[in-house]
Amino acid sequence: MANHLNEDLLKITKGFPEDLTDWPEIPCPSCARGVLLPDRDSFVEEESITSKNLRGHEGWEPEWIQSDFHCVLTCRKETCDRVRVTGEMNLGWGGRYDVQYEKFFMPIIFRPALPLLVSRNLCPAEVGERVDAAAKILWLDPNAAANRLRGAVEALMDDTGVVCTKPGRAGKEIRLSLDKRIEVFKAELPQYSDAADLLLAVKWIGNVGSHEDVLRVRDVLEGAWFLDEALSLIYGKSSGDMKKRASEVTARRGRPSP
Repeated sequence: MANHLNEDLLKITKGFPEDLTDWPEIPCPSCARGVLLPDRDSFVEEESITSKNLRGHEGWEPEWIQSDFHCVLTCRKETCDRVRVTGEMNLGWGGRYDVQYEKFFMPIIFRPALPLLVSRNLCPAEVGERVDAAAKILWLDPNAAANRLRGAVEALMDDTGVVCTKPGRAGKEIRLSLDKRIEVFKAELPQYSDAADLLLAVKWIGNVGSHEDVLRVRDVLEGAWFLDEALSLIYGKSSGDMKKRASEVTARRGRPSP
């Protein structure tokens, strides 16, 4: 199923162009429906002192420039909170014949954090808190964010009543791995087998984030997409419910229910 929130977040991973009017749509964390726009008057780019000093080096190249930026983002809805974004400037080869280099502004921190899930309102409290924790550090440390999404899957298993331990030798309890818990979830609730497969993928992404420093923001966003779909399957309106409602409407020949 298409996930427009995830698609918008993926566009942000490519960085913001120098022209503020060309910035991609940035989802609003307050209303989750509006789009954040950069406030031109608030935009500041500042080159570091070290970078300025290096300009006198005989081997200096434009790629050596290091600068940071910050900007205020406002939603089209006046009742929403303003968001502040901070990041760094990167130089890339220009896409036009008359421009050798172009600036791209890569975000590192959004405060408040951008939303990660369309189905956030469906999340049990502990699951939602762990997703929110991942959102806060996603752009700064995607590996750590992936681990927090993995923690959201653990919390989801708790919420659905999946056991976390089993009896061991000498009466000692043995903690079940998340793999095993997802396997139990799939066996006990076969109607959610598709969701279980999605959760397993989130788990694997989280594992990589825990043990290797290789994940990119877009890798974590894929995990968030899987989790979003799983939450919708488990807690949202099922296709069975929709079919039932459609049958009722058909039986009434489209007339309103009493």
